[in-house]
Amino acid sequence: MEPTKPIHGPDEMRLLELLNKVQPILADALNSMGGKIQPKPESEYLSWSAVSVNHSAGGFLYLRESGRVRASKLLVRPALEATFSGIAAVNDRDFLFRKAYTELCEDKKLFANGEDNKKAVELALEGLKGAFRQNCSEYPIKCETVSVWETAKMAGLLPVYETSYRLYCQYTHGAMRAVTGQLDETTDTADTSTVIWCVLKMLEHLKQHSPAQVPDISGYIKNLLDLNPVKQT
Repeated sequence: MEPTKPIHGPDEMRLLELLNKVQPILADALNSMGGKIQPKPESEYLSWSAVSVNHSAGGFLYLRESGRVRASKLLVRPALEATFSGIAAVNDRDFLFRKAYTELCEDKKLFANGEDNKKAVELALEGLKGAFRQNCSEYPIKCETVSVWETAKMAGLLPVYETSYRLYCQYTHGAMRAVTGQLDETTDTADTSTVIWCVLKMLEHLKQHSPAQVPDISGYIKNLLDLNPVKQT
């Protein structure tokens, strides 16, 4: 009987080993905040964004290690978006209200354009403004939507948006090149390193902006660069 051929090559196995190390560190950092008060609203939002990255990374790891490579690609974009949003929140005080306002505008599209629904949306907007005035009085209230592109710009990560994010959007949008597998060769070597990058970025910012207990991760950052020298920083 011939030996079973490995699912992944040696380079991918080394990346998965690194992800297996850093994802639990993120989970532990999030757990370390249990019962602690966040210093600022943007710190709380950063923490929830990190939770989203943690879920994406955990799901990605499970799928990848079990050989479901195509399915794992669908979790890269959510990890990137959560990373953009969490960092944008701590970088720019305009972000939080604009993000909430953007989501309210998107919710509006779910309902017919009747007068009752219009009034309901107006009431929801006033409630949103009131909540911000009460709980986030230092934050601007701007009724302006914020795109993912602008979110990445606020986060200082626009080059990542223009490269990795645009690429992985093709999988979630069902682009022809993605569904026919033509993008797989291009992305196979980048998937895991991109998720690791998201995890490390969240850990860096949690350490700086939250009460999370985060150990020194400089060695893991170096490991990622050694394994993938062109990975975004």
